[in-house]
Amino acid sequence: MQPSLDVSRLRLLREVALRGSIAGAARAVGLTPSAVSQQLAILEREAGTGLLDRSHRGVLLTGAGRALVERARGILELLERARADLDRLSGELAGPVRIGAVASAAAALVSEAALRLAAEHPELDLSVTVAEPAVSIEALLAGDLDVALVDVYDGVPVPMPDYLTVTDLCTEPLVVVSKTGTFALRHSVHLAELADSAWVMPPVEAACGQAVRFACRNKGFEPRVRWETDDMLLLVRAVAAGHGIAVLPRLAVADAVATVDVRPLVEPAMKRRLLALTRTSSEDRPVVRGVLAALAKAAG
Repeated sequence: MQPSLDVSRLRLLREVALRGSIAGAARAVGLTPSAVSQQLAILEREAGTGLLDRSHRGVLLTGAGRALVERARGILELLERARADLDRLSGELAGPVRIGAVASAAAALVSEAALRLAAEHPELDLSVTVAEPAVSIEALLAGDLDVALVDVYDGVPVPMPDYLTVTDLCTEPLVVVSKTGTFALRHSVHLAELADSAWVMPPVEAACGQAVRFACRNKGFEPRVRWETDDMLLLVRAVAAGHGIAVLPRLAVADAVATVDVRPLVEPAMKRRLLALTRTSSEDRPVVRGVLAALAKAAG
């Protein structure tokens, strides 16, 4: 009779698949690489077949390993659903909950939501990591986050796996940010009018940087980027100092830090959606529902 497969070891195998190495899996679960290797060797004996190809270049999953990881994902999701059912029956908002968020949403929404949750549910242990959407989604799928707050821009689609649940928080316009007096008598600004301007812009790796560059190219010009930063405070200071103009979501304009003019952008009118993502298997947990409700209230 074959021995049963241990769930904790299945989790380790899935971590190796997610992280790409035994060392990465060890860091994720707080074990040493040698301890992870030993547990995986036991799992291979339980499975009766090799699950990993080990070489000096690292480890790769065998065919059996890949098949087992796919089954492990389903088993771990079922266990997470069971945990959610138990949590829902208790109704308690307590314990750790981890949020990943883009910087502007972290400042504008998550901070307010976190303060409200801390006041109403002191047993809740909430932590926040600022990251771009792709990083937050990867961490959510890996189980490193419970909620990912991401932004989606016109022209920059974000792939959403079907086992994530999406909650729309708000939609906001992108605006033109300039040194005071640049567009003094203008109510709005056309994007084509900015073709000869110097620009202050997030990097191309950021969703906002991609969306604005894409829109500029659609209007027939390449923006002359003079300052490139994903630090929103520095970005607004650079605009206020006269280094260039910027196009940003309204919530990302830190105009309390420096005085700037903000004008609606037209032709095209661009927008950004802020979404809260959770794993479908954990969306019924009271702590997750509580965080989503607090985020929705902050966004409203």
